[in-house]
Amino acid sequence: MIYYPVLRMRRLTVQLRELSIGESIKIASMPVHLEEASVTAMLRYAVESVKGKDIIEDPAYWTVQERIMAVCHYLASISDGEPDFTIGKGRYSDYLDGSNDVGLMESDINIGEVGGDIWHIRHLTGAMAESIERLSGEIEGVSGKLHWLLGGMAAQLTIDGENSPSPIDGEGKFDQFLVDRMKVMAGYPESDFNALLGLYFTGREKLHHLFHIEFDNNGIVSLPKGGAASDLPPARFPVSTCLSRVVLNLVRVAHEPGI
Repeated sequence: MIYYPVLRMRRLTVQLRELSIGESIKIASMPVHLEEASVTAMLRYAVESVKGKDIIEDPAYWTVQERIMAVCHYLASISDGEPDFTIGKGRYSDYLDGSNDVGLMESDINIGEVGGDIWHIRHLTGAMAESIERLSGEIEGVSGKLHWLLGGMAAQLTIDGENSPSPIDGEGKFDQFLVDRMKVMAGYPESDFNALLGLYFTGREKLHHLFHIEFDNNGIVSLPKGGAASDLPPARFPVSTCLSRVVLNLVRVAHEPGI
């Protein structure tokens, strides 16, 4: 058995446990392009207990930064005495802004007016990220980083006085809201879109905690926190890095033709 120290974040105190071989195989068998769904599955298995003032037991409703933190904590615990594990030419500590989780004190911030509407921003949760992931290819001409950026804006930005749904209201309902909002935003005049994009980046910075997140063609990445690490590339912490080579090979062999 592997020992997992208690993970303490501002909102949550989490105790992880080792995945079973069956759980690991189920996770490794998930489609590789559904990384956010894999994170949710992995954490639902690996989280033994959660404590906190406002307990959120389902990792789908944690912020994406809290989810990255939990995955990295699991990875650090299995990294053979190297909690500050390597990531290319950098290390885990080059990306973790562990002293900064004050953004979690805010849940809804007024960020300004564009197009006659007052806009607010909320945290990006795992369930929201899964919805963006599921909707890839749904909007003609929108793909890659643009899809994720539009999806992030549509999920996080709300209009004052509007009753915007969240994933907890139902995945189908939120998916429909998200794709409709993305289409509306994609049709904005360029000047309005640029103004809203600026508000989005400003608001996202106010919600910053634990990791500086950004989008690339394949989803969510973490930026280096600066200083000596500022020349490092964005990093991704895929769930597959938490699985053993044995598990990954077993799943690969099982999916080969004729097996």
